[in-house]
Amino acid sequence: MTDPGAIGVGTTLAGRYELVAEVARGAMGDVFEAFDRAEGKKAAVKVLRAEYLADESMRRRFRREGAVLKALDHPAIVRLLELGIEDDGVVFLVTEYVEGETLAERLSRRSLSLPEADALVTALCDGLDAVHQHGVLHGDLKPANVVWPEEGGPRLVDFGASKILGLDRLTATGEVSGTPAYMAPEVLTGKADVDQRIDVYGLGVVLYEALSARKPFHDRHVGRLMMKIDAGDCLPVDAVADVPDAIARVVGKAMHRHKDDRYADMPQLKAAWQQARQV
Repeated sequence: MTDPGAIGVGTTLAGRYELVAEVARGAMGDVFEAFDRAEGKKAAVKVLRAEYLADESMRRRFRREGAVLKALDHPAIVRLLELGIEDDGVVFLVTEYVEGETLAERLSRRSLSLPEADALVTALCDGLDAVHQHGVLHGDLKPANVVWPEEGGPRLVDFGASKILGLDRLTATGEVSGTPAYMAPEVLTGKADVDQRIDVYGLGVVLYEALSARKPFHDRHVGRLMMKIDAGDCLPVDAVADVPDAIARVVGKAMHRHKDDRYADMPQLKAAWQQARQV
């Protein structure tokens, strides 16, 4: 019998997934590199933390992440292998294991070149458009949720903060899931319904950081950080990095504080980026 409070390296789930190393700690669960004994290869296992097992809203969100991944088949999105619930209450999901580093790890050393940024824009715009076509928003775009494999283009992971269009309405007093530094003002303030433009904004912030190796908004105090984001209080990316004006304008429009002044969707953002690269 598996003790949900004692999950860690050395634990084997479902009689086949041996947890061999912890690789990340998310808002809801811990992610492990695992060895799939049945297939004889690596897998990634995300386990819902024990303290959330009695919280039906957290269990529902965790199951939603699995449902989102199951519905998607795109080269820029990590593939779900199994959504499991152990008899003794352990809740976990298994995805393919992507060898490589996260974008956050890469940016800790240097900013991206423009050709690398091209690959990032292409992969994430195409992947996120596929997500949006399924009526889902990612809701937590950030460098730590992008894995850059040793071979191939960037891959998007972690849909734990995903939202269903038409069902999720965030209010000022409601639940906010995600990482504040990358969240659109309307998500933080609850002043408007959310749609695909929250991911346009999130990708704009990721691109700002990718090109400059620095976040557009800084403050250790979450309340002040939220105020800066709501006010759009940051320098344009070409003021902090050596990038063309046309690219800076695309990034600035993607992360505009007013959602009606952003790109309407990922295809628009991708097309604007490609046009800017031809200038």
